[in-house]
Amino acid sequence: MLLSVFHDEVWLPSCVNLRECTMVGYESAYRRHIGPQFGFVDMADITVADVESWLAGIQSPGAARKAWAVLRAMLRKALRFGVLDVDITLRVQSPKQPYYRAPVLDARQIRTLLQGFYGHQLEAWLICAVTLGLRTEEGYGLEWSDIDLRTGVVHVSRGVQWVAGHEIVVDTKTEQSTRDVVLPRFAIQRLRELKGKGRLIGDLTPPQVARRYASWCRRNNLPYVPARNLRHSWGTTALAAGVDVAVVSRALGHSSISTTARYYLRPETSVLKDAQRKWEATILR
Repeated sequence: MLLSVFHDEVWLPSCVNLRECTMVGYESAYRRHIGPQFGFVDMADITVADVESWLAGIQSPGAARKAWAVLRAMLRKALRFGVLDVDITLRVQSPKQPYYRAPVLDARQIRTLLQGFYGHQLEAWLICAVTLGLRTEEGYGLEWSDIDLRTGVVHVSRGVQWVAGHEIVVDTKTEQSTRDVVLPRFAIQRLRELKGKGRLIGDLTPPQVARRYASWCRRNNLPYVPARNLRHSWGTTALAAGVDVAVVSRALGHSSISTTARYYLRPETSVLKDAQRKWEATILR
């Protein structure tokens, strides 16, 4: 069976329950990289050498990993459905994941950023995004009714995404992502003063929020990271402040503590010096 035929008749119908943003990503990878190379090739004729040569020709490591993941999923589904007899994916050298360290704000920069948005249309959104470690889509979907301004407990249960030029409301990413988180006291006090109705971002779309946030930071010379990295900023500063990694993991809605440690644990020099002092005291007793 041609890969293009399998894609149209089997693969696409099997993906109906996936998030729309996921499907847009899959189809982009197929349209840009997979289809032009293998669309009119019989799947049984695709070899390990063909795949590895194809991957080597994709300049972006991220695009190569994404395209390979989609092709691998298609070939493995074909194997399960009896269309293929051999799983070549087990013998393909997967593209290495490019190292990426997200830029984050430190505690001083976070304080400056919050002060710089005092009275701004997006202040309530920014307060929650910075202090709760929300995923970008979770922050966009947060509503005033989700916030208990008496206790400071915030219920995270949905997200808002902008996909292919329109807005969609989605469930949280994983079961652990539907969670209750707690605001710090200064945030509770300020949100009580700002209390409104509906979404914290009002009638703005996600792209509009991102543009206005970035524009305000530039115009007022405020510390800036993309909205998605406000989550990283909370995670790294919380860990640097001594918050237990298990607590940070739960607040972020991670499925595994190892994810939290891998992407957010960045001990500052002062923390490392303190660790060495404790170690030194132990051996020099």
